[in-house]
Amino acid sequence: MVDLSIILPVYNHAPYIKQAIDSILMQKVNFTYEVLIGEDCSTDNSCEILKKLEKDLPSNFHIFYREKNMGGKGVGNFNDLYKRMQGRYLIVLEGDDFWTYAYKLQKEYDFLEAHPDYIAVAHDTEVVDEHGNKMHWTYPCCRKLEYTIWDFRKGLLAGQTATIMARNYINNPSIDVQLLPSNFPGDRKKAFLLIANGRVHCFPEKWSAYRLVVTHGSSFSATSRLQPPDFKAPLDYYYSLYDYACKHDVDGNVKLVTEQLYFNYLFRIVLRKKLSEITYKDLRKAFRNLRYPLRTSIYTITQSLLWPYHKIDGKIESIKYEKATGLR
Repeated sequence: MVDLSIILPVYNHAPYIKQAIDSILMQKVNFTYEVLIGEDCSTDNSCEILKKLEKDLPSNFHIFYREKNMGGKGVGNFNDLYKRMQGRYLIVLEGDDFWTYAYKLQKEYDFLEAHPDYIAVAHDTEVVDEHGNKMHWTYPCCRKLEYTIWDFRKGLLAGQTATIMARNYINNPSIDVQLLPSNFPGDRKKAFLLIANGRVHCFPEKWSAYRLVVTHGSSFSATSRLQPPDFKAPLDYYYSLYDYACKHDVDGNVKLVTEQLYFNYLFRIVLRKKLSEITYKDLRKAFRNLRYPLRTSIYTITQSLLWPYHKIDGKIESIKYEKATGLR
């Protein structure tokens, strides 16, 4: 047993992996940690770079070289590393991101040690391009001291993946991590699991860098823009949140918000006829099963009335994103 498990998945991160590892090595801590690196059969020279670096790494670094890709767009690699964890706490640093503050881990660890009622802690992040240059785009994370289910409803996250240190919820039998699907961005699933099972503190400082690679590679940022719109995956995702809240002893506000998000998206799908297999009959059936029919109906109607505003706002944010990333 160690205090912290650092999960570092690698796939086609050859230009960046050394910086990620160096940012771990620079951490100044007074607790024990392990680093579990999964090299998922990259098609670039990530494997060769890791083998060179491995010679000089401390004994608490463990590298697993896959004979074949673990599948699931990285999910298989993650799951295997999770099974190997020995830490009381966990944090994920993907192979193209890096930490920028030497006391980042110590600050987060100290907070969790001092506040047993919190399940996780996060912080803000810089956004950089593939060359490490700062980008004029802001990561959509919470900028208050505490992340809540209401922030989640707005589409905000507690923090980018590399910012979040959490109690080891993966190996906690009281937290069900199997219900959420794997076909939607994992940061949203993690944000929900955390807020549904505890409190999350947010430091306002920027202690890491999130590398936004949009022109190549296997990241969500790089691949999602090339895919046609998928209305089924978000519907399945919202239903899984709703289903999780119904089946587990979670706060009433979590039950309310997941119901609102699911029913609102279902309503939009039916109204705009985006999925032929989803009909008004399904909508009526879902309405009859609502736990909070009045509050959910008001939320859905309000969101429908605000839809033109959301569409314009979304377009503005999209233009900002494309300008920042050079796609426009």
